[in-house]
Amino acid sequence: MKKRISILLATLALMASCNAKETVKQSTSETTKAVVEINQQEFAEKISDYTTGTWQMKNDKPVVVDFNATWCGPCRRLAPVLEELAVEYKGKVEFYSIDVDKNKPLAQAFQVRSIPMLLLCPVEGEPQAIVGLYPKEEIVKAIEYMLLKQE
Repeated sequence: MKKRISILLATLALMASCNAKETVKQSTSETTKAVVEINQQEFAEKISDYTTGTWQMKNDKPVVVDFNATWCGPCRRLAPVLEELAVEYKGKVEFYSIDVDKNKPLAQAFQVRSIPMLLLCPVEGEPQAIVGLYPKEEIVKAIEYMLLKQE
């Protein structure tokens, strides 16, 4: 009986240790994300005040905004691709994420009907939307075109 209790306690200690390591791993990866999740207020402050009905870019760099939801499978598949691109384009393009369920007025303002939807916002000119799950190469082409247009 004592042996069973010892094994049980050792197992519980090991599980607790693994859970603690996983929590540290998760919190570390969340703080190092290159794509920053923002809400509708931050969108209005950092990118453009969508409530005015007129597009006026506030950022001095082009921006890619990912409209998504936690329950969306294609959105989850796109997230790591956007993380890679955010690292690759660091200093040239800013990447933001918007959860449509938490920011419904913003999603409505940009007529988000299907997700994932990327909103490519050049420094000058109107934003363009890409709806659906596209390969990384296609997103790179769209970003490169946006950067080329601003030169």
